[in-house]
Amino acid sequence: MAGFFETSAAAGLSAIRRGEVSTRELISPFLSRIGENNGVLHAVRHILDDEARKAASAIDALVQSGEALPRLAGLPVLIKENCDTAGVPCSAGMRVRTGHVPETDSWITARLRALGAIVLGVTVSDPGAFSVRTPDVTHPADPTLTVGGSSGGSAAAVAAGFCLGAIGTDTGGSIRIPSACCGTVGLKPTYNALPVTGIFPLIPSLDHVGPMARTVEDVTLLWDALRINAGADAKAVTSIGFDPVWLSEADAAIRDAFELVLAQIEKQGVACREIRLPKLDEVAEMHGRIFFTEGAAYHFAHFKTAIPRYPSLARQWFALARGMPVGDYVDAWERRVRFTSEVDRLLEEVDLLLTPTLPVLHPPRDGQNLIVAGRPLDYTMALVRQTCLFDHTGHPALAMPVPFASSDASGSVSPSLQIVGRPGEENSLLAFARVLERILPDNAP
Repeated sequence: MAGFFETSAAAGLSAIRRGEVSTRELISPFLSRIGENNGVLHAVRHILDDEARKAASAIDALVQSGEALPRLAGLPVLIKENCDTAGVPCSAGMRVRTGHVPETDSWITARLRALGAIVLGVTVSDPGAFSVRTPDVTHPADPTLTVGGSSGGSAAAVAAGFCLGAIGTDTGGSIRIPSACCGTVGLKPTYNALPVTGIFPLIPSLDHVGPMARTVEDVTLLWDALRINAGADAKAVTSIGFDPVWLSEADAAIRDAFELVLAQIEKQGVACREIRLPKLDEVAEMHGRIFFTEGAAYHFAHFKTAIPRYPSLARQWFALARGMPVGDYVDAWERRVRFTSEVDRLLEEVDLLLTPTLPVLHPPRDGQNLIVAGRPLDYTMALVRQTCLFDHTGHPALAMPVPFASSDASGSVSPSLQIVGRPGEENSLLAFARVLERILPDNAP
């Protein structure tokens, strides 16, 4: 029974509503799995066993009374530790914040509780959410690989079967990168679609919060419940745009999987068109200048006395920002405006954009550089290379695994596809991704 529920949030919620299983029975296998395996994976910082069982009992009482159930009644979830969860230490992974025990929930935590979800605990974040790897967390499939960051604890927990859904945050790719690293699904919604109130800020002009799960279907279930506005109705997708240059700057196994995906899309009668996105080097440079400058400005303004105890990576970036000419930042913002207009224009020509999520298939846990398209790049900038643009433009973007094998695709984590849509059109993006999720496994070699 546990294995059945671990694969489908919708099935678990339906079973509770039909009285086939109690909420306490549903969450128990997840709590047990966390207890048995978290000592190795370290994906969950604080386990809320007693609180979760009490909340489950309250849902079961509603079922027995015949009262209407909230939309996510009984769903076992985990929340990233930079999102305030009342009564629980929420340090955002930073030693300087280990004493931060919020009295009230962040908006996203409160929303999940109001929807009836059962919070099993808080997941480990990369310190301050500054980086693309979460070093305290061990990859469930291969300990030599990174789980990504900064939502690495959430992605690893989902992959390990610790929950049926999780929450992550994304400033340069921190939902999508760990989803790609762990072979799971993650949605960065349109900027400001979900409030970030009560979340430790990184770069306020870029910060997003969104759902993570094992499948597109389960991410869709979470999104449908979490969203504030209904959003635009899902529209039929007739055209997809992809940039061959972005694809060329990826590992061979990723390129092979991408080509197979395009072939399957065309079999569905959807046109696949070559387009030109902003150049990746220019995107990375723009991102770095804005990230460093705004990060330093915000954190020096609000947490100046704590900065000497910030992660070393953050302090290095702040030092770079303080030595950066103002003109470089202004130039980066001008590029951001131009890149946003370019992406908007492309999405007038096609319905969705497809790119790899990551340029490398299996980024290692350790190391300072990665080889991308035959050249060494800084580890962090290599992994945000194909994700960060859409934090700046604010377009919704989904990372999902592509279940195609390749002679170069050793290991148990598949290549990951990034799908980008128009602002406010998450419904169309997710509907198309669900079609891909249904057709791709049937065509894997």
